[in-house]
Amino acid sequence: MDKLLLLPLALLLSQCSGAKTAHQTQSQQEQMESQEQQPLSQQQQNAAVQEQQAPVTQGIAGKVLWKAGNQMPSPDAPPSKGKGIQRTLYVYELTNSSQAKTIDGVFHTDIQTNLVTHVVTDANGNFAVSLKPGMYSLFSKEEKGLFASLSDGEMNINPVEVKEGQVTDVEFLINYKANY
Repeated sequence: MDKLLLLPLALLLSQCSGAKTAHQTQSQQEQMESQEQQPLSQQQQNAAVQEQQAPVTQGIAGKVLWKAGNQMPSPDAPPSKGKGIQRTLYVYELTNSSQAKTIDGVFHTDIQTNLVTHVVTDANGNFAVSLKPGMYSLFSKEEKGLFASLSDGEMNINPVEVKEGQVTDVEFLINYKANY
């Protein structure tokens, strides 16, 4: 049983370790995604388990939640908090809406800022990734593009701030199939 629990965590941590700093083209993103689907070697799994012992001390951590269907308030049903779901999250340098092409208001392509890193959540949507202090934009990989439904008053897409020596708690809600 312990080995089954460690494998998803090892996969999560292996995705957290490689930071990307160069601007990623569409073909580089596709190549990176195809590499994600390949099984990890025993050596990579062992390295990920070793990384597990060093928790994130600066960066972002949280949970990805999925909401779909009727979310209208009802006296008979409490509001849904969403269900944890496995996704790949992409962390970009802070991205303004003018630096990406937006489809249906929530899907983004042709992002013109640098991809910093990506992380795969566990089956329950939990994730953690080490980052330098700064401002970032967080997206999830979906069929129609990279999803992010929030922006700040300056039109920065899903902004997340990382402060020196702190872990920023994030609840990333994927709700494009929900009706309110």
